[in-house]
Amino acid sequence: MAYTDRILERDIDELLADHAGPCVSIYLPTSVITEDTDKDRIRLKNLRSEAFDQLTARGLRRPDAEAILLPVDDILEDDSFWPYLSDGLAIYASPGMHAHYRVPMSPPPTVRVGDRFHLKPLLPLLTEDGVFHIVAVSQSEVRLLEGTRHHVTPIEIGGAPGNMAEALRRRGRDPGRAPLRRWQGDEGQKLLYRQFFTQIDRALRPEYGRHGAPLVFAGVDYLFPIYREAAAYRYLVDAYIAGNPDQMTARELHARAWPIVEPVFARPRQDALQTYRSLQGSGRTSADLETILGAALDGRVDTLFVDLSADVSGTFDETRRIIAVHEEPEPGDRDLAAQAARWAFGTGARIFAGELPEIPEGGPVAAIFRYA
Repeated sequence: MAYTDRILERDIDELLADHAGPCVSIYLPTSVITEDTDKDRIRLKNLRSEAFDQLTARGLRRPDAEAILLPVDDILEDDSFWPYLSDGLAIYASPGMHAHYRVPMSPPPTVRVGDRFHLKPLLPLLTEDGVFHIVAVSQSEVRLLEGTRHHVTPIEIGGAPGNMAEALRRRGRDPGRAPLRRWQGDEGQKLLYRQFFTQIDRALRPEYGRHGAPLVFAGVDYLFPIYREAAAYRYLVDAYIAGNPDQMTARELHARAWPIVEPVFARPRQDALQTYRSLQGSGRTSADLETILGAALDGRVDTLFVDLSADVSGTFDETRRIIAVHEEPEPGDRDLAAQAARWAFGTGARIFAGELPEIPEGGPVAAIFRYA
C-alpha cells in the first residue's frame, strides 16, 4: 500500500514564499514495496551528498551546509518512515524552513540548490490531472477511494453505512426477514437500494465534493442506474466500473477508473488550447517569456502552459520588465518558466504542465491573459 501526503494550497504558498537561502530541493522516485526501501535510502543518501557538494560550491562552510541538510539526515535515519512510501519523495530544506512530501508521481532523481525552491516537478499535481474518487458499492461493503493519475488511497469516512444490512437497520427494516430479492419484488428491491445509496451519497458528498472532483461508481451493472438516480452529486461520471467490487483491489479499481476520468481531466486542457487559438492576434495570448513574466507578476495571467522539459535559466528585472537568459546557470539565476508558474499560480491562474508539442507555439511557456 502506498502512503501519499496531501499538498495543500497553504503548503504551496509556503514553498513559494521567499526564504533565507540557500534553498535545497531534492526529488527522487521511491517504491511502495518494503523490500526495496534500502535502495531508496541509498539513492537519497547519494542525492544528499550531491546537495552538500552544491552548497559548499556556493561558498558555505561545512558546518552551515550540514545544518541545512539535517532534515534530510533525519529522514535517512528514521526507520519508521521508510516502510510507508508513495511513488516519489520531495524534500525541501533551507535555513529555518524544511518540508517533505510523499507524492503520487515518480520524479527523476534531482537536486537543485538555489535562492528559491525548485517546484517545477510538482506542477503536474497542480494541473488538470487532479483528484477523483471511486465509490465501490456492493450489498456487503462500501468503499471510498481517492485517486490521481498515479495512485489511489482508501479513505475512512464516518457516517456512511458499511453495508446494505446496516442501511436497512437505519431505516427500521430487519434485513434478516427475507432475501433482498424477495422483498416486495423488483420495484421494492430498487427502493431499498435507492435508500441505501441515498445514505451513502449524503455521508460521502462532503469528502468527495470538496473541489468538484469527478466520482466513479463501481458495482454490478443493474446498480449504477439506481445509484445515479439516488445520488445528488453533480460530478458523478456517466461511465462506471462494472462488476463486483468486492473482488477488486484498490489498484485494480484505480486501473479501471483512470481511463474513465482521463477524458474528464483532459477536457479543460483541450478547451484552453482552443481558447488560445481563438484569441491569437487579440493581444490576450503570448508565447513570449518576457511578456508572460510581466503579466504573471501583475496577476494578468488567466491560463499558463508550461513545458516541463525546458529549463530557462536567467534573471528577470521586475522594475524594467527585462529578462536575461543564460546558456549556463549563473549565481542568482532562476528557472524563468518556473518563476512564471509561481507568480501565475499565486494569482489563481490555471496551469497546464506538459512537454512539446503540447505547448502552444512551441515555446517553454504560453499564456492566455485575463485582459489585453
